[in-house]
Amino acid sequence: MIEGLEALLALERTGTISEAAAQLRLTQSAVSKRIQTLQNDVKFAVIEPDGRRVKLTAKGQALIDKARPLISELKNLRHLQIINEMTQFSIGISDSIAASWGPRLIRLAAKKEKGLQFNIHVHRSTLVEENVKLGRYHLGLCVSPALDKNLVTEVISEEPMVLLTNRFDSTMPSQKLITIEQSSATWRAIGDRISKHPKLRDFELMSVESFAAIVQMVQEGFGHGLVPIGVALTMGAPKKAIQLLIPNIRREIKLISRKSISILPEIQSFQKSLKETSKELF
Repeated sequence: MIEGLEALLALERTGTISEAAAQLRLTQSAVSKRIQTLQNDVKFAVIEPDGRRVKLTAKGQALIDKARPLISELKNLRHLQIINEMTQFSIGISDSIAASWGPRLIRLAAKKEKGLQFNIHVHRSTLVEENVKLGRYHLGLCVSPALDKNLVTEVISEEPMVLLTNRFDSTMPSQKLITIEQSSATWRAIGDRISKHPKLRDFELMSVESFAAIVQMVQEGFGHGLVPIGVALTMGAPKKAIQLLIPNIRREIKLISRKSISILPEIQSFQKSLKETSKELF
């Protein structure tokens, strides 16, 4: 019956046997046969002519409305069966994480998970999140400030933000602070705390698109900077120029996935390994 219901769903969307057949990658006769078998099973007509097209009968529409959630669940089960056999997963990482401690964290955590391999893709956090939602990537490691009902999120670590002092002006009389742009995921997550922080609130803010650019601009004397500690250390900022903020400002680093991926034992174990390994980073 499931094949007949899927054919009926395709007819509801398209209105013609030929278009339904194209969507299902079947012949027109195969679609017609599935509809006829369904009608024999339920003992009533499920479609009727509508000019040159076809439409669902009232009983056919009632049937598909009731069956729609079941069909969706059955498709998820089929998908899950395929996923359960997977050993290779794609993971999107935000650029600032990928440019610092992210690849090392994934390598060390994956070593604890025998047989698992990860293909890494690098984007801004917002694009990582979007690609995970669309199913292009299985996982994402990023700053995800908003709660999305379509995603499962787990905090892996909290990375401190640090103040980089201008090496040409270490006493900090300058009132210019270079920060990440306000449209970024990091700013949306912690921007309010930055604006109200007693050590930062009096600065004149200058925004750029890249944390790496902030480090370089600070080193060349264009102002002071606010960056994640991983970026500061990876790019070789002098330790004497790195100041931890009091009170601390930390950005949450999250592992995000769709629910069908998050429930896999392999992914749950990998998530645990990420959390344990991240404690060695900061």
